Amino acid sequence: MPQLTTGEAYDVVVVGGGSAGATLASRLSGDPKLRVCLVEAGPDTPPGRVPDEILDSYPGAAYFSRKFHWNALRVAYDSWPTEERRALMIRRYEQARIMGGGSSINGMFAVRGLKSDYDAWAQAGAAGWSFDDVLPYLKRLEDDRDFGGSDRHGMGGPVGIRRIFADRWPGFTHAMAEAFQRRQFAALDDGNGSDGDGYFPFALTNIDDQRVSTAIAYLTDEVRRRPNLTILANWQIDGLIRTGRRVTGVHFKVGGQRYEIAARDVVMSAGVFHSPAILMCAGIGPGDHLQDMGIEVVADRPGVGSHLQDHPTLAMALHLVARARIDPGVRRHIFMGLRYSSGLADCPAGDMFMTVVNRAGWHPLGEQMGSVLVNVNRSFSDGGTVRLATPWLGDEPEVTMRFFSDRRDLDRLMAGFRLLGALIADPSVARATDAGFPTTYGDKARDLALKSTSTWVKTKIAAMLMDASKPTRRFAVKRLIRPAAMLDEFLDDDARLEEWVRENAFSGWHATGTCRMGAADDPDAVVDPHGRVIGVDGLRVADASIMPAIVSGNTNAPAIMIGEKASDMILADAR
Repeated sequence: MPQLTTGEAYDVVVVGGGSAGATLASRLSGDPKLRVCLVEAGPDTPPGRVPDEILDSYPGAAYFSRKFHWNALRVAYDSWPTEERRALMIRRYEQARIMGGGSSINGMFAVRGLKSDYDAWAQAGAAGWSFDDVLPYLKRLEDDRDFGGSDRHGMGGPVGIRRIFADRWPGFTHAMAEAFQRRQFAALDDGNGSDGDGYFPFALTNIDDQRVSTAIAYLTDEVRRRPNLTILANWQIDGLIRTGRRVTGVHFKVGGQRYEIAARDVVMSAGVFHSPAILMCAGIGPGDHLQDMGIEVVADRPGVGSHLQDHPTLAMALHLVARARIDPGVRRHIFMGLRYSSGLADCPAGDMFMTVVNRAGWHPLGEQMGSVLVNVNRSFSDGGTVRLATPWLGDEPEVTMRFFSDRRDLDRLMAGFRLLGALIADPSVARATDAGFPTTYGDKARDLALKSTSTWVKTKIAAMLMDASKPTRRFAVKRLIRPAAMLDEFLDDDARLEEWVRENAFSGWHATGTCRMGAADDPDAVVDPHGRVIGVDGLRVADASIMPAIVSGNTNAPAIMIGEKASDMILADAR
């Protein structure tokens, strides 16, 4: 790769090497006439030097390693109506800081969302982003080992995808499948192959029992040898360079030095929290907030940092009997999920989801425990915000999630938790489990996920008690695990269930929408359907922040699709 000198000019600088950014850099540099620079704030993962915990099929190995995160980032959860405003819950949020971004640390799910999601994007002003428009790009990214070459799936793309079918599922997953069947849910071979309700094996970005990140798939040795591509890792953006309303380059900091890179086009792929923060620090965002921060308003775009969405989630932990547990030697621990429809008025089909988890952690207690997650698959609450804490990019922004700004999300999650309670009482699940309790994912759970000798010892004691007898199991749950509540304490009480849901819902780590895409004349849109920042020249955004609304599924494959489609738009404009 060529060496960088300060002031060097490129045709395109991509800020952020994540799911979309690595894709963009690879596709754009395929045109030898374009000089492309990819800049990532975290470490690189070149071929042959990918850390073992990233390659590991057990995603917790990477997900909970603080080497790969923005460790100072915190998110406030504002879950109560204004008239009942209570203290905000402040929690860590695992946002990737490494080449490949979220694709290097996430659960490796290649769930696309539904046709209705993308059609709604187009109807909301994102012309050219309907399902029929984006399907060619969803297929182009895929090398689907099970259904490649079909109407809905690609073959020969960069991202290897496979499924682990029912013949290889452990006992607890089979027990949940039986419970789903008794509720008349269909068994589907491919959740991306249709939009119907049913349970199915997850499509995984995992080949030969190893993760396939965008850094692995798109930034291959061949791509890295291109003379027109420069890749810079451990470089953090320090501001945009502009002349009037045109962005002409980027300032970066590395090793205490400040560098300037000139570019015809700058593409923000820095993620849902940092892309809007970078725009606001450059004077692009809500005018009143920028003025409060002492920042000159270049473009008053109130949508910057607004409309933050995620998938609110609840969890039930279950102690598994020995025969239902996953083999300790199997690293992959999540195989199957259920998509279903709430039936609530004004909510689309497939608006809810459950995920069956066969191992709760790396430690002895985690190996005995399973869980089931239920989440609002198509959420409507979009009142979350990203705002600057200070005018400086070195400081993390203030992020607030508002899961229940739309009452429909709360009602559906409460109903979903009740359905989950009924499912774990199913005879097949009852035979596979012998203790269950509601749980949440807060900082205590995060701390347990970090490997340490003391955690192993504590969880070993708890595991021995859980396995010994019913009385010791009851003791371990109440005195050592200490759940905030037991299921029978609130399941039939609307007021107590609502309180539990508001206080214990956690993020699905699928944040979207903070630089939402829309028509160029939409005052609340941040980028137009070509990803160009409205009111500013030379600046684009291409990551999950531009999604006009959250998709009904995991966001990694849609983010890669955004990188694929955005690259074609940039290449077309360059010609």
